[in-house]
Amino acid sequence: MRHKTIKSLRGLVIGTIAALAASSALAADYTMKFSISDTEIEGEHFTHTPLRAFKKEIEEKSDGRMEVKIFWSGQLGKTDSVVNMVATGLVEAIMGADGFASPYDQNIQVLGIPYLFNDRAAAYEVLDGPCGQKLSDGLVEKSGIRAMVWHENGGYRNYSANKPLTSVEDLQGLKIRTMNNPVHMEIVKSLGASPTPIPWQDLYTALQTGVVDGQENSLAIFRIPKLEEVQKNIIMDGHVYSPGALYFSQKWLDTLPEDLLEIVKTASENFRDLNREISTKAEADDRAFLESKGVSIYDPTPEQKQQFRELTQAPALEYIKGSVDADILACFLSAAEEANAKSGG
Repeated sequence: MRHKTIKSLRGLVIGTIAALAASSALAADYTMKFSISDTEIEGEHFTHTPLRAFKKEIEEKSDGRMEVKIFWSGQLGKTDSVVNMVATGLVEAIMGADGFASPYDQNIQVLGIPYLFNDRAAAYEVLDGPCGQKLSDGLVEKSGIRAMVWHENGGYRNYSANKPLTSVEDLQGLKIRTMNNPVHMEIVKSLGASPTPIPWQDLYTALQTGVVDGQENSLAIFRIPKLEEVQKNIIMDGHVYSPGALYFSQKWLDTLPEDLLEIVKTASENFRDLNREISTKAEADDRAFLESKGVSIYDPTPEQKQQFRELTQAPALEYIKGSVDADILACFLSAAEEANAKSGG
């Protein structure tokens, strides 16, 4: 009996050692903790679908040397906090809107200039060109955060409220939730409303309880936390084209061998391209869905949109002139003018 017991124990030990060896052999050389505040949507989605493809591409092309662990639903913390973890190297990557980077580099505010891009084609040309690269390089120098690509955060941003919105005047006096982005807040002030920065994860409750009267986001972003349950009015003013970025810890990127770094860069570019394709295609579907849920969506006349532009663009430009690097500002204004002209603006 004792002999059998020893034999069994010996077999167990050998089996355990073999399992550990196999596990060690399969372990990735590099792990990317990737944070996203959204709860995962399994169907086609403009950020969730590209993110799943991003993970698959990196793990397959690296032959398992790199593992991408996606932490959905803000498991690692609220976006503002996790961006800081990326800056310090505690977390490798996060996806977020441009506004989350503006506290680290005021030049990011240039992306919030109202009515800067006439259409998506103009936005893509500028963001993917030298100006977008210059902005990314400046951010990493000041914070250690690398915006690898500028993707689409659902398209153009619009205002919603718990009262009908059919004119600029309807926004006056309302408390509007914004990101902690000074230029976004300045735009809201120019319209006679009160900007109120609130963390993304707290937005639904803030609208439900009346802490704020409205918010501003693209239709696609509006849908993610089901804001149609607490907001029934949207005006399609399209005040800002809304970019986001894949933010990486430069400290972590610097540890990667050249071949793995190239895989991450290529996967990021593929993420961006698929993101834009899905986002553009989904915009009409998002509108139809929201209207089916009882949301009133108003399209301003050309004259009304010009009124929005006149009220917001000059004050926003004046505001950022004191904080945004003059070369960055000139680069974006010049490139946007040229890109708008190409697209017929």
